[in-house]
Amino acid sequence: MFELFDCDEQGSATADITRASLVDTEDRLGIMLDAMPIGVLIHSQHAVLYANAGACSLLGEERNSLIGKHILDFQRSDSDPLAFDKAFDALGTTMDQEIVLVNSHTGQERLMKVIMGRLPWDGLAVVQVLLQDITDQKRAENSLRKLSITDELTGAYNRRHAFYEAGLYMERSDREASPFSVALLDIDHFKYVNDTYGHAVGDEVLKTFTQRGHRFLATSNMDSAIFARIGGEEFLILAPGHNLASAAKMAETFRQRLAGTPVETAKGPLSVTASIGVAERRWDDSSFDTILNRADDALYEAKESGRNRVVAVAA
Repeated sequence: MFELFDCDEQGSATADITRASLVDTEDRLGIMLDAMPIGVLIHSQHAVLYANAGACSLLGEERNSLIGKHILDFQRSDSDPLAFDKAFDALGTTMDQEIVLVNSHTGQERLMKVIMGRLPWDGLAVVQVLLQDITDQKRAENSLRKLSITDELTGAYNRRHAFYEAGLYMERSDREASPFSVALLDIDHFKYVNDTYGHAVGDEVLKTFTQRGHRFLATSNMDSAIFARIGGEEFLILAPGHNLASAAKMAETFRQRLAGTPVETAKGPLSVTASIGVAERRWDDSSFDTILNRADDALYEAKESGRNRVVAVAA
């Protein structure tokens, strides 16, 4: 009896220690989860069951008020729907998605990477939802990408990006069904502007020229066209979907608008014109350079014949 009683006492003490250890572990786990730099939710198919401090901060809710709500309550209405239900389909797999969530306290919208995976719990099916704020990261990535494909001074696409895009058009197999033309533009007497008014005014002219080019394409049903600065005062328009006649008409309209509106500068309004050479891809063109060389020949002819005009090379 004594030995059995002793065993019972030992068993009871062990159980107490185990329970205390579990409570302590849960408290410690909660502290660790709250210290994590990302949001953590334990979510059933219907509601949030647990939220760490990071999730509460990202979603703008107190812990008690967040419990019972749904992650979809915080998604911006026009975002692509979060594939929440798919996360319950299988154990051992995770899925991630980028969505915009709205902080209920501040109303601030943040881009989140949401990682979801079902947890191996008996009974009620639950998923772990991790929330990582990637807004600043995406802004930095977009800024770096913009720097890599645009001209620093004017904001036009740079030569490298224009040639990359042109290469993609050249790879298309439906050449006859999908025309592709280019316009090479050169600001007339730009050296005179720099020598007479200074490089600061020259920079103003380049910037305004680019702004007008972008605005013209945006308002001329040419959303797929690209306006690029490829060196000095020389610019390029890539015009996919336009044959030679269409591209030449576009170039002439832009030339007229440019010539008809002086550029406002610190030294007063300046009349700015451009010479433009236009060429279309031929079925036997093996590289973009062959099209560009024809456009360059046309540009040379436009300049030699008096400038401020458009010359198109017959296909």
